[in-house]
Amino acid sequence: MTGIATVTEAQWQAVAARRVIFAHQSVGRNILEGLRALDGGSRLAIAETRSPTTGPGIFHFAVGRNGDPLGKVSDFASAIDTGAAGDIALLKLCYVDFSHGADPLAVAQAYGDTLDNLAARHPAMTFVAVTVPLTTVQGGAKAFVKKLLGREPTGFTENARRQVFNDALRSRSHSGRPLFDLATIEAGDCRSSYGGQSIQYLDPDLTSDGGHLNEQGARRAAAALVAFLADLDAASGAR
Repeated sequence: MTGIATVTEAQWQAVAARRVIFAHQSVGRNILEGLRALDGGSRLAIAETRSPTTGPGIFHFAVGRNGDPLGKVSDFASAIDTGAAGDIALLKLCYVDFSHGADPLAVAQAYGDTLDNLAARHPAMTFVAVTVPLTTVQGGAKAFVKKLLGREPTGFTENARRQVFNDALRSRSHSGRPLFDLATIEAGDCRSSYGGQSIQYLDPDLTSDGGHLNEQGARRAAAALVAFLADLDAASGAR
């Protein structure tokens, strides 16, 4: 497992000077907890609101409802169009959005098209795609017995759906859309074979319940986010 990256003072200062809009659900809260822990409350202004005040900070809100990824995409667009203005905006879906039947390619298409349309309507903002977080996969004796019974161990089918969505976002990022690859941060080297392909899954060391991030996972994702936003600011001059 890769350790927690060190955040430099220059990176903290770069992010602290920006207005960042972050739409999320529970894993997003884990990341924000990691940010607060790393920062110690001394650099970043973090507030939960859909109508951010003037000045820099990370302004976040719960987007849509879990299990309805297209509804989340629509809610995010509405929030931006009605006043959630900033320099950088990120929309993070949840692992549960792909647990029951959502078409990952259709969701990825709607997600990417919405970010493109928002960028056209709000040219001063930089819109960042975020890969969907993962869950652990079942192993050990229970998984072995399930396979003997012809049943799939928990986590494989769902993470395969998430992989389809994430790979679609990764492909689209080659055309210039910034991408925060949360799934890869969560997985590290954790991969398994499923259906003839290699799929990522959440590193068990980073979670206490198989999906949400523990303190170590939250800090790891938070440090990566700060580095990403600082580098994005340097590369794009986002304003």
